[in-house]
Amino acid sequence: MSPVERARSAAAGWAARTVEERAALLRPLAGRLADDAERLADLIHDENGKPRSEAMTHDVVASIVLTRWVTEAAPRALATRSVATPGQPHRRATVVRRPYGVVVAITPWNIPLMIPLSSVLPALLAGNVVVLKPSELTPNTGAALAAHLDALGLPEGVFQLVQGDGAVGAALVDAQPDKVVFTGSVPTGRRVMAACARFPIPVTLELGGVDALIVRADADLELAASAIAWGATFNGGQACCSVERVLVHVDVYGKLLARVTEKLGRIDPRADLGPAVDDRQRGVWSTHLADARARGLVAAGGDWLGPRTLAPTLVAGEGVLDCVAWREETFGPIVAAAPYRSDDEAVALHDGTPYGLTASVFGRDVSAATALARRLRAGAVAVNEVAATVYAHPQLPWGGVGASGFGRSHGEAGLLDLTWPQVIDTPRLPHEPKPLWGYPYDDVQERALLAVGHAFARPAPRTVLRAARAVGRLLTHRPRL
Repeated sequence: MSPVERARSAAAGWAARTVEERAALLRPLAGRLADDAERLADLIHDENGKPRSEAMTHDVVASIVLTRWVTEAAPRALATRSVATPGQPHRRATVVRRPYGVVVAITPWNIPLMIPLSSVLPALLAGNVVVLKPSELTPNTGAALAAHLDALGLPEGVFQLVQGDGAVGAALVDAQPDKVVFTGSVPTGRRVMAACARFPIPVTLELGGVDALIVRADADLELAASAIAWGATFNGGQACCSVERVLVHVDVYGKLLARVTEKLGRIDPRADLGPAVDDRQRGVWSTHLADARARGLVAAGGDWLGPRTLAPTLVAGEGVLDCVAWREETFGPIVAAAPYRSDDEAVALHDGTPYGLTASVFGRDVSAATALARRLRAGAVAVNEVAATVYAHPQLPWGGVGASGFGRSHGEAGLLDLTWPQVIDTPRLPHEPKPLWGYPYDDVQERALLAVGHAFARPAPRTVLRAARAVGRLLTHRPRL
């Protein structure tokens, strides 16, 4: 029996439980993660090379916070809701959130605990059964998460871990689950989407970005430079929401870049930087670096400090908009900078790529910075903060637009994304009246329904009374079929 078939056999029983029952069973996971935090941080550090402090904070602590919040929020977010239907006041409509059934979650190596958990937990809480395939580069972290979930006493088949590479993920999609949640690169996301389209299977895609940080003329340059230095290099730059582009107002362009250069040079590569996760990722960095060097755009850094460790690198100068690092996702500690002259130009430069995951805007005039933020095509925009920090707040929906994907994780939107809405329409009265529509069609019916339309369009006493009279004539006109 395949993992998807095994999961399907457990789906009905798990969905039959109330969301409160599911939340009560899953809530102790937060305590288990807290008790095992030191080991988990060491495991993540050893497996993908990120600094241990990032493993502890971005993965372990963030997972604890997510678990606590989502298990408390799920009963409220997934509750059945009554919806008023003024056109049929004699009937009662409710919207029920139904689980898809079998959810396959395919997750990456860069945040190997938090990202899988942000897919698995909401899916389970929503009543789905889950098959998780973590990255083949971080299998031990995936196994550790699975062990903690298994220890909660989940029924057989409700959660399963499947290890392997992309071929294993493709086989899981071919097994026709009811929903696929994928987090990873844009090229792989396109292949996942194409595979799902054959059946079709609904899919949520959280893909990459070439995320930008915009520095307005009135910005606190020290604050902005510190944000760029961290936002471009945390996790070795290997985050979909890292700062890859910087747009700087021309009036402060030189001053800002001088500060960024100084701060990048103070980063301790041994303590603060992770290496490229593998040779393939190193190859991407090398390609982007070589392109920038050939154009004479390497303004700072650019040195290899080890086999897969690159010094934080600033790319800037005439022609930067044409370089690969500006147009494509580097997923490494390389950040490209360009000047702009107006908010309109900043928006045009920001939106000049197909991506739209996160963006940041820095400026002392918070109202003006916020107005600029609202114009940007990005799923999350932060003012005077690196937008990547939004991911640390489980209350906020996370996801992008365009080539950065669609659908949401986190927040109530993430829970709703793992369900489909079902409308249940029932009578309020013991005897259902004849409907206003139906056979036979005639002018009396048409005029009555048009009068109702006018009453909805302009609900004044006169139009409402006219509609009531027209409906009365219809009801006494002749029997409906």
